[in-house]
Amino acid sequence: MMRLDLGTIALRFFTLLMMAFLIFPIAVTLVVAVNPREFILPPNGFTLDWFKAAWSSKTFLRGMGVSLVLGLVAATLANALALPAAMALVRNDFRGKGAVNLVLMSPLLIPTTIFSLALYIWFVRVGYGSGLVPLLVGHTIHVMPYALRILTASLHNLDPSYEEAARNVGAGRTRTLFSITLPVIRTGLISSFALCFILSWNDFPISVFLAPPGWTPLPVELFSYIKFQYDAVAAALAGSLILLSALAMVIIDRLAGLRRVLRS
Repeated sequence: MMRLDLGTIALRFFTLLMMAFLIFPIAVTLVVAVNPREFILPPNGFTLDWFKAAWSSKTFLRGMGVSLVLGLVAATLANALALPAAMALVRNDFRGKGAVNLVLMSPLLIPTTIFSLALYIWFVRVGYGSGLVPLLVGHTIHVMPYALRILTASLHNLDPSYEEAARNVGAGRTRTLFSITLPVIRTGLISSFALCFILSWNDFPISVFLAPPGWTPLPVELFSYIKFQYDAVAAALAGSLILLSALAMVIIDRLAGLRRVLRS
């Protein structure tokens, strides 16, 4: 009993330590964002001037717009491609199934920087180089394995008898897909889309290699800013994104139930 108690205490202490390790950078970012003395700590007051400067910057607003469009398109394409692939892998047994799954998941095995450089070299050789199409292709390929993994797990939890019952009463494959399959795996689709969007929004290596002039995503704009500016505007922007992420979690919880989304 004594060993069990000590083990439980050690596990709880380690969990609290890891939570503190993860929360500490977020807390520092938020404190710096409202500190009048830029990066000097401890803070000596409260100000929202850094937030005003961040949200009045045309460069950052343009980068947010690019990242928003890029994230939405990449997440949509990734899920549109991953869904039929997941259905084929879950519903069918065929020779080479493991190899096909390995190929589809292979972007996770390659470091993102190497993948980005290789993709850039390939597009240069075929005559594209950096551009909007290569940027979308890179983001979509990068996030699609995550969508495939989540949707595969959701389809494994779907009882095939539901779809069989729909087809037995005359529903075609398309009607069954939209009336039975997609509604049942809705939480998986939400979590998959959200994860793909977040990964695309935060991606830096692919964006820095493939982004064309005029289509620079926010991570690249932020990196360019902090190389030459020494103030807390970057912290205010990061703090804003943290708060927006928390708001997005609340919205997901209201729409679909956060616990159901995380379980899927």
